[in-house]
Amino acid sequence: MKNFVDIKDFTAEEINTLLNSAIENKNQNLSSEEILSDKNLILFFEKNSTRTRLSFDLSVKQLGGSSIILNGSDIHLSSGKESLSDTIKTFSLYSDGVVMRVNNHQTILDTLEVSSVPIINGLSNLSHPCQCMAGLMTIIEEKGSLENLNITWFGPITNVAHSWIEAHSKNLGFKLSIFSPDRSRDLYLSKISKYKENINLESIIHNQIDDEILSVADVIMTDTWQSMGEETDKNMIKELDDFRVTKSLMDKAKKDCVFMHCLPANRGQEVEESVIDGGNSRIWEEASNRLHVQKQILRILI
Repeated sequence: MKNFVDIKDFTAEEINTLLNSAIENKNQNLSSEEILSDKNLILFFEKNSTRTRLSFDLSVKQLGGSSIILNGSDIHLSSGKESLSDTIKTFSLYSDGVVMRVNNHQTILDTLEVSSVPIINGLSNLSHPCQCMAGLMTIIEEKGSLENLNITWFGPITNVAHSWIEAHSKNLGFKLSIFSPDRSRDLYLSKISKYKENINLESIIHNQIDDEILSVADVIMTDTWQSMGEETDKNMIKELDDFRVTKSLMDKAKKDCVFMHCLPANRGQEVEESVIDGGNSRIWEEASNRLHVQKQILRILI
């Protein structure tokens, strides 16, 4: 494993090994290690961040290393005074790895061409693999494994949903169903066509909620309808209203079905408050696991 950019880049065995190791290390309750002693990680953010910033900053420090946080406005790249190539070559001189939270996924792909240190995708407009890995970890802890689980996604097909689609393509044992309006599906297909993504979506995406699929759901997920830096028009918001996660929708699923959300959340829009703050919600376990899964990524990469 040289970089951590997209779920599709890894085998099912690599994903399972990473997840199992993250859970094992979490259960050992190690608050600090020295595995990254004398190592430095640059955290580069073009977008605002709460959980990604906190979890990676704390991860590297708990592993004995140090970190430098750079916002887009802090460096010459954002003002156009320096090229991406020169910026990344400079990053490579001063760090042992770079976490990038960027507006355009192509920025990360271009970075891979010139970086001499590992690159970690902390979020792009295409994918959010670290969030997906934390979600997978949370489900394994909750359900015991991913085998024979039915995972359902409601709402827009976001960068997080894309990473879940890639995870599903690795045959990790779970079935994935996405309920989303046609307009969202079309926007998603247009986006992934730029990156020549080859994914079979015929059996995954549905433009209407199927009560039969919902009745066997083990996990229900959603995401904010208005992703950072991406415009969502009023017509789309109106269409998405049919895909809100409500208590009545949760009641149609299995009794022990859990709710997950990557956060930040808009209570009352994509999800009812009674669901996200209810007894079946696992949003805080998922947020907490960002730390543990990212520590494992750093153990492997840096």
